[in-house]
Amino acid sequence: MKTITLRTPSGNMPVYLYEKTQCAPLVILLMDAIGVRDELRNLARDLVREGYSVVLPNLYYRDGHHEDMDFSNPKIHETVMRLYSSYSHAKAKEDIGAVLESFSERPVGLLGFCMGGANALYLAGTFPDDIAAAAAIHPGGIATDAEDSPHRVVVKAKAELYIAIADEDPYADTEQVAELQSALEGAQISHQLEVYEGAHHGFAFASLPSFNYDAQQRYWKASKALFKRCLRDQL
Repeated sequence: MKTITLRTPSGNMPVYLYEKTQCAPLVILLMDAIGVRDELRNLARDLVREGYSVVLPNLYYRDGHHEDMDFSNPKIHETVMRLYSSYSHAKAKEDIGAVLESFSERPVGLLGFCMGGANALYLAGTFPDDIAAAAAIHPGGIATDAEDSPHRVVVKAKAELYIAIADEDPYADTEQVAELQSALEGAQISHQLEVYEGAHHGFAFASLPSFNYDAQQRYWKASKALFKRCLRDQL
């Protein structure tokens, strides 16, 4: 792993790069609200073992160096929610735009969780010529009244999408799921949207009370298959 700094319109963004070879296809790992921590670093290493280079940006750089936050601590929980609330799709466009400029010659996929899952959908539509695949895992806020709601923007995507929704998720209720599904079908976007029965928001991470081993294995298998089809098999 090495740390690089990318310049964005908002400042200097620290980015962690994991790779064995510079010619491997790239997966951009989009953090959840809790931010960069060992669970995401370990996931990046797992993806490298699958044959990818991985970029893990610290998207909270505008507010200082926030990493390894203990979500179970009430004070830090408040900090996490404040940081999460202040991070917008417009900021994601700035940040991932800077990443794409720096890695412009590789096939690129997105893997995002929670807010990163919603951003994966938004970014796939925002950068349709750059993103070949996007996996959104227990995403929240997928269909809102905002003009930049993921379900409105993703219809411009050219990427193949995989979306894993927890069926016990207040951040992605049945109405939001239906709106997203309708938008994807209407735009004829290549996608697979699955609702995981009995899973809760945050099922992908063992540090959270909502962790679900079967759901974790299911999303991981599906995401690996997606990236193989759209990234590695295209080289």
